[in-house]
Amino acid sequence: MGRLVTMADDPDPRVRARAAELVGKFAHTHPGAATALRTCHAQDPSPAVRKKAGWYAPGGSIHERTRPRPPR
Repeated sequence: MGRLVTMADDPDPRVRARAAELVGKFAHTHPGAATALRTCHAQDPSPAVRKKAGWYAPGGSIHERTRPRPPR
């Protein structure tokens, strides 16, 4: 996740938005990913990045849609 941390600090909002997407893939399995997304959602200077982080953060639409389902 070292490179993702570097991407999250990039001055380009497009890079930070992509980092939010990539971190979002781990939000269900890695507690640090969920924390990073919540922080990004609350503090990123770009409204677009905050919006995307909110989708992937716990409670967000993509997070809910991709939640692992219990086995049948």
